[in-house]
Amino acid sequence: MDFSSFKNTFKQDLSAGLVVFLVALPLCLGIALASGAPLLSGIITGVAGGIVVGLISGSNLAVSGPAAGLTTIVATAIINLHSFEAFLLSVILAGVIQLVLGLVKAGKIGLYFPSSVIKGMLAAIGIILILKQIPHAFGYDADAEGDFTFLQADQSNTFSEINNVLSKLNLGAIIIFALSMAVLILWETPLFKKIKAFPSGLAVVILGVLTSLALGMAPSVLQLRTKSFVQIPLLSGAEDISSMFKFPDFSQIANPQVLVVALTIAFVASLETLLSIEAVDKLDPQKRSTPLNRELVAQGTGNIVAGLLGGIPLTAVIVRGATNVSAGAKTKVSTIFHGVLLLGTVLLIPRVLNMIPLASLAAILIMVGYKLANVQLFTNMYKAGWNQFTPFFITVVAIILTDLLKGVLIGMAVSIIFILVNATRDLIYSSITESDKGLVQRLVLSEQVTFLNKAHLNEFLNSVKPKSNVWIDASQTKYIEHDCLEILQDFKARAATEQIKYSITGLKDHYSILEAKDEKIAEHDQHSHDQHSYTELFANNRKWIAEKLHLDMHYFSKLSAGQSPQYLIVGCSDSRAPLELITGAQPGEIFSQRNIANQVIPSDTNLMAVLQYSVEVLKVKHIVICGHYGCGGVKAALNGGTNGSLDQWLSHVRDVYRIHKVEIDGITDSEMQHRRLVELNVEEQIFQLKATSIVQRALQSGQTLNFYGWVYDLTDGMLHDMQIKDIAKIPEVQPIS
Repeated sequence: MDFSSFKNTFKQDLSAGLVVFLVALPLCLGIALASGAPLLSGIITGVAGGIVVGLISGSNLAVSGPAAGLTTIVATAIINLHSFEAFLLSVILAGVIQLVLGLVKAGKIGLYFPSSVIKGMLAAIGIILILKQIPHAFGYDADAEGDFTFLQADQSNTFSEINNVLSKLNLGAIIIFALSMAVLILWETPLFKKIKAFPSGLAVVILGVLTSLALGMAPSVLQLRTKSFVQIPLLSGAEDISSMFKFPDFSQIANPQVLVVALTIAFVASLETLLSIEAVDKLDPQKRSTPLNRELVAQGTGNIVAGLLGGIPLTAVIVRGATNVSAGAKTKVSTIFHGVLLLGTVLLIPRVLNMIPLASLAAILIMVGYKLANVQLFTNMYKAGWNQFTPFFITVVAIILTDLLKGVLIGMAVSIIFILVNATRDLIYSSITESDKGLVQRLVLSEQVTFLNKAHLNEFLNSVKPKSNVWIDASQTKYIEHDCLEILQDFKARAATEQIKYSITGLKDHYSILEAKDEKIAEHDQHSHDQHSYTELFANNRKWIAEKLHLDMHYFSKLSAGQSPQYLIVGCSDSRAPLELITGAQPGEIFSQRNIANQVIPSDTNLMAVLQYSVEVLKVKHIVICGHYGCGGVKAALNGGTNGSLDQWLSHVRDVYRIHKVEIDGITDSEMQHRRLVELNVEEQIFQLKATSIVQRALQSGQTLNFYGWVYDLTDGMLHDMQIKDIAKIPEVQPIS
């Protein structure tokens, strides 16, 4: 990170780190308490997660510390090992195992979790945060912060705890919670725009402390209970401090139970970390990707340090990461700063921290929970179709009723079921094609034909009647499993006896035994192949319709109801750069116009009509000029050799070349010259776009319009944002020497 960018993000990171610290402090204590470990062990782990993991990790926003998902494992392990010191040795060994996993590049396991399950996990954590903080918001603090389990030891559960709140209301806590929520909501409004640099979380905590002090002088009915505050153990002297610290018992190294606990912790902590990292990456506004193998190394190092100093196991934790994102963190500085605050404040000002009401922290966490589980997320997942919504929703429910890992595994199982069902249904499809030889039954095989397709394959071939014409199109097929290969070979033998004219085309050489020998059929195949490029367009259309209706039977009725795209994209006409495909956009999300070399020319009435309609009628908020490396129009403008209308059109690109002639001619490599001209052309078109009267009128009327320059690379499929912030003016045209 360069100094200028560090300077720009430093204040935001410190502010976010402070908010994460306020949330993490009671969670560290609560998780230690729920685990049956010394309270200080939770703080030690929080410090290790913030400072040690923060320094080594490649994640910008994830925050590590003691995890609620490990409380049961920790509590059971401490009892079975008969000492906390022996358990600490397991934590160290678990860290060593994680280090090894990172070095052997086992982090890629985290990439195999479906997006629907990850989003379900985020939503579930958000709902759990809200449900678990409701009792604290109303002054009922029977459960410690950090206790996220659904079923309690006394057979109560999350919902019965909320029901108990009604008989244990505390007016003082309610007042503090209501004031805190009001501040958090108002902080997002323009009214508080000038003071947004001050952390809203800190404002809420200060307000909560001052209110609790005021209520302390009010009638007892308004006073908070003792349990309604953060409760940090006070360290009064050197002996007191030394008695609070525990250290690992290395004499237990030969105890097999120690290794079993270490393996369990390493597996669960690594899995929870990888899930949390992927979830936090999805929340990252900049969409940065965390190196997962490096993260396992960081987690392993953190657990080794935590175990050596007397801490419980740590993982990357979604609650802290989501709070970090919500607080506006930009880099890992916020994570490290939160660890420093945990260390310094617990040692220096524990009495001050013990004045913080849990009702204030409940407001902060409920707001984080709402952002994780907002209604829009559920709406978007429902619109994505049942294949996405079902695993998402089941993951949400399963995590709420069990725990994070069990819920994710249940969601994974449901996702796999949908994959298997779709594999049998969609990987092979059939149709009837009409030719000059009569009706031909056509079966299209997918890239991978496996045992999942046996039923469909058998069903199709068994339906073929004697003396029929059959075409099995394997032009896309790269692999056929042996079971399916045998079915096709059996059909070949049957076709010979039942006078079935069949053709199997497009297979690889090692499947040539199945290729048809009949010359008439081969002639028909050639004729069909000639028509393929045209008729296949309609076949693909029907398949696309079926896929959309399979996901949502009301898809087209919703689509026909109207459009409200947020983006206008002006791109190149090149067939290799389809805007919707390369952005993964759905119909209705992008309004587009394409022309040779993605030009914005005021005399182009087609483009001006598109621009006017998108800005004035559709009210798009974002306008993108998208060029691409390898653009034939830019190459032609650079090299010359065109004539007629194309030459006149490309004269505008040549103007861009003349403007930047000195820079481009200074590049010795011809390919790099071309790539640079592509970029400069995009920049110039943004300038031309902003200069149009249509855009100027919209901006003057207060309409929000954001402008972006993109370049698409044909060689790797990557879209690149040129980060064009403002195009004030272009350099003067240089005379041609």
